[in-house]
Amino acid sequence: MKILFIYPDVITPMINFCPAVHSLSAYLKHRGYQTELIHVNNDNGVPMEPDVISSLAVKSKPNLIAVTSTSFNYRHANEIAKWLRNALPSTPIIPGGSHATVEPEDLTDSAFDAFCVGEGEEPLLEIVESIKLGRDWSKTKNMVVKLPDGTVQRNSTRGYLRNLDDLPFLDFDITDTPKILKARQGWFSISFSRGCPYECSFCINHIYKELTIGPGDKMSDYIRKRSPENTVAELESIVRKYPGQIKVFNFDDDLLPMDKSWMQEYAALYTERILKPYKIKYAMNCRATFLDRDLAKLLADSGCLEARIGFETGNEQLRKVILAKNVSDAALIKAFAACDEFGVHTNAFAMMGLPGENPATFADTVRMIALLQPYLIRMTFLHPYTHTRIYDYCVEHNLFKPGDMREDSFTESPLRFPELTDAQMFCYRFLFPWYVNLTLLGSDSSKTHEYRNLIARFENRTFEELQESVQEIIELDSDISKSIDVPHYRYFGGNGYYFQLAGKYHNT
Repeated sequence: MKILFIYPDVITPMINFCPAVHSLSAYLKHRGYQTELIHVNNDNGVPMEPDVISSLAVKSKPNLIAVTSTSFNYRHANEIAKWLRNALPSTPIIPGGSHATVEPEDLTDSAFDAFCVGEGEEPLLEIVESIKLGRDWSKTKNMVVKLPDGTVQRNSTRGYLRNLDDLPFLDFDITDTPKILKARQGWFSISFSRGCPYECSFCINHIYKELTIGPGDKMSDYIRKRSPENTVAELESIVRKYPGQIKVFNFDDDLLPMDKSWMQEYAALYTERILKPYKIKYAMNCRATFLDRDLAKLLADSGCLEARIGFETGNEQLRKVILAKNVSDAALIKAFAACDEFGVHTNAFAMMGLPGENPATFADTVRMIALLQPYLIRMTFLHPYTHTRIYDYCVEHNLFKPGDMREDSFTESPLRFPELTDAQMFCYRFLFPWYVNLTLLGSDSSKTHEYRNLIARFENRTFEELQESVQEIIELDSDISKSIDVPHYRYFGGNGYYFQLAGKYHNT
């Protein structure tokens, strides 16, 4: 009995870890089933080509094909499903992940047999066991199923997994983990928790909660973490499995440090069993409202290299009202200052193109970034997920441009702005480090005049011309950065996804 996983890892050239596949494969292997993965990535994996993928799938001889997909790569996932439907017409093909959970109505016009909504371990195992025994699996909980007559049946959902320590350690054998580590320069991505207590308007968390929290359940029970001992034990096993290949453990969890007692126990264990013997640091996500001096010191002392903080926007009104994220400017200032005091690198997650964005709100973002001075900035355009509250807001106010633009959150906003053209939004996003440098370097600096002239050059281009200018911008940015010997923002690593405060630390 074999389950073939498909991961369409095609949104960026970088090859990525796949948390869902690592967990689901481990869960199935633990119960004696075979698993295999087709990791689709044009540069570092299986190319997105029908003949190649179909041939590999046929060779695998799976009893079930499971696909993991977000909304950004759903188009690719469905395209692959069409190819596999022709190659393996009798094999069930089922996707899970955020897109299946958020947009189950897409099943009707898809090449899939069913969608798995919510957490997938238990429903997937139930389907596998039903197939093995020749039983009907169409009534499995958490499944939205396409029936033979073409109608769609939405089944009820089950509760969430209560104790994450009961799960087996993740299966990193299913991916070419050494290749991924090499491509990602030793950063090993992993997570140990599920659930978030907050309901930011741009997040799908409330959908997961509505699916899985029953009448008698408590929110505190829904926010689940593996125990510190279990967490560090798995990290130890990974270090032994990939000796000398890991530089940083990259924790993708929403908010691990929110529970300070958990964090204190974890920090002590990590320090003794990972940091001291192996010198491996870690990075994690934090919320500014609880990132105080005590936590920053604990992070620093236990080997935290980077704290990623949801800055979102420099305009407090947009942050609190439009994004429903109750984080004040004062909380951001306090959190970033605490990290700076103890030498923890900060990475600000920022979004451009929120409803209500205008030149004044953009100026607020530039001002706040210049004040906070995060070491890294990850800036995207807001792309509202279907059925999130901000999506409903954008529909209600007729803000969406025509067409489906969910595939890429880095290059173009899907929204219209009464006070801004597409060309202006492009400049705000792609020239962002230059705008900040106008403030950082001061009005008397000769480099300030260079940045101002460069900005003027691109601001005079059409949107179509700007779309062809990204590489030119990155190259010009590199040239001017080399001639500046004081802290300033630049593109990080020659890509368009991150900006770096060069010169903040002695080796940057």
